[in-house]
Amino acid sequence: MKIKSLILVFFIATGYCLAQNQPGSFKPWQLMSYSGTVGIRGFYREQKRVLNNLEDYSKFPFLYGGISLNTQSFIGHPNLLVLDIGGEFNPGLSKQTYTVSPDRSEVLTFKKLDIRATLFRNKPMSLSSYLNLSQNFINREYVTSLKTDTRQWGLNYYYRNKFLPLTVSYSDRAWDQLEIETGRVYLNKQSDLQARASKSFTDLGDFHEIRFSRYKYSRQDRSAVPIDNLNYNLLINNTVYFDKQKKYMLRSSITNLNQEGNINQKRFQMFESVNIKLPYRLRFSGNYDYNNIRQQTQQYKQHRINARLNHELFASLKTGVYFESFKTAHTAYDETNMRTGASLNYIKKIPTGTLNLAYTVNRHNQNVVSNPGSTVQIIDENQVLSDGQIVLLNRPYINVASIVVKDLTGSIIYQKDFDYIIQERNEFIEISRVPGGQIANNSTILVDYMAAQVGSYNFNADLQSFTVRLTLLERMVEFYYTISTQDYNNIESGEFLTLNYYTRNFYGGRIQYKFIHAGVERDDFNSTIVPYKKMRYYVQMNGKIGKQILLSLNGELSDINLIETDTDQLFSSLFGKVIYQFKPQTKINFDLGYRKQIGEQIDLDLITAKAEYNTVYRNLYLKLGLEFYKRNYVGEQLNFGGVYFQIDRKF
Repeated sequence: MKIKSLILVFFIATGYCLAQNQPGSFKPWQLMSYSGTVGIRGFYREQKRVLNNLEDYSKFPFLYGGISLNTQSFIGHPNLLVLDIGGEFNPGLSKQTYTVSPDRSEVLTFKKLDIRATLFRNKPMSLSSYLNLSQNFINREYVTSLKTDTRQWGLNYYYRNKFLPLTVSYSDRAWDQLEIETGRVYLNKQSDLQARASKSFTDLGDFHEIRFSRYKYSRQDRSAVPIDNLNYNLLINNTVYFDKQKKYMLRSSITNLNQEGNINQKRFQMFESVNIKLPYRLRFSGNYDYNNIRQQTQQYKQHRINARLNHELFASLKTGVYFESFKTAHTAYDETNMRTGASLNYIKKIPTGTLNLAYTVNRHNQNVVSNPGSTVQIIDENQVLSDGQIVLLNRPYINVASIVVKDLTGSIIYQKDFDYIIQERNEFIEISRVPGGQIANNSTILVDYMAAQVGSYNFNADLQSFTVRLTLLERMVEFYYTISTQDYNNIESGEFLTLNYYTRNFYGGRIQYKFIHAGVERDDFNSTIVPYKKMRYYVQMNGKIGKQILLSLNGELSDINLIETDTDQLFSSLFGKVIYQFKPQTKINFDLGYRKQIGEQIDLDLITAKAEYNTVYRNLYLKLGLEFYKRNYVGEQLNFGGVYFQIDRKF
């Protein structure tokens, strides 16, 4: 009711303004511009759902009107106070409390109010504030539908000057989210106070910045422990150049974090980097990292030094050598690592193409001193989850019950079997995402867990990699092959140590002709932990027929065979789109999609299809569409079809 009342007051307050007048001198209030849309929309859809041999048949008739209005005005003078006010309201008639089409990826906004006020916008010192209220429906990967209510407000202060520009901002956000299919409810609150100042002292391009933030977040869902943390973070960045040609560069970053709440920790990090361009086509780069992390049950300190010297002989031959050493002092163990290596990259032009050869070799020595049976708490391990890729957590002997998976901010806690699944692979744990869950494909996650320490050990690891890449016919055809190996020697006290001996052969080819790009790849990974064989086929077509027809087709098939368990995982997808432009403002779109996954807890069979007609006559916008959706996801079947229309008048 609050949103409806605010929008109603806003419409009444701006309704008597009949023209867009240009601002003059000082005035109590002046409308500068406005725009908006009035329309009517609706759809009729039928759905059949089958779960555990129970059928549910539903009809969704839905008719709703829509009005949106955006205005900009000033009080007193345009440089004194500017108001930007926008609202949207879409009342509807339906037998359902809410409904959302499962095969449409766009957002359906039912109500929204945006207000922004800017004081002294063109002056050295300015202040702005905003308020955003909204309710919308959105689909996640064609599998899960979401209803979200969002409330957000904030302040921004700017002090622009040549001596020390300053920015201070505060934001407060709360959003309640409902997963319609699963019934999961999430309550989220965040507040963030930030202050930032920056300065350059010379004309060589140096940059100096200091930032302070106070970030508080809380999250609650129906089955997990409430999350409530408060962070104080101080960040200092410096970049210094010592000459106009920028041959000599020094970069520094210092961070101090203090977190209180469900997870108490203090973290101090320092990163120093130098980059020097030397004579004889040589370039030197070096880094120093220091980490000091104190958590509830453990303390972690690490010093890391690495240096690299590169040489470039024209553009055809690049070589390099590097050295890296890092020492870790942990509550449960002490660890010393040293890496040395070399690399070579050679490019040779041949008739109609190029030949590229690359070789790397390195030696890694690791020495760990710890007590057998001790436990290590891992916080914020970084992993990227992608469909068709096998991802293992870094350490063996993990307590599965201790695994916590979060987003990059740490504020969203993902749920096992809803958002991700875990499977044991010998002493390691494989983690993969669930389609339609909160983890998007190719996204980065943070993982916390407890792992048993395997005791003291020492070893040398030898890694080699060789790649050959051949392109022909002006890059129309390409072939590539990579072989990489990892071996160990001088192993001491490694009775309970799991080492990944492997030989990997990765090869493929692609062809690119006009608007067609297709290829095939094979990956043979002979590993002592998770050996597998993988085949991947892909095709992409993006082109134009004449001046009226646009075509797009993207298809991919990945077939993974896990050798040790003799199980398969299949990921396939095919999406096509055709756009036929009758006139500059009239077109019809055809979309067809198919996605199939076969594997433990990820079985999915999904077909989507849509045809949509769009035209514009003067300021009248018309849309008419047909849609079809068929899904079988982990035993749940859903058949869906319908029609929809939209008529809008913009002003």
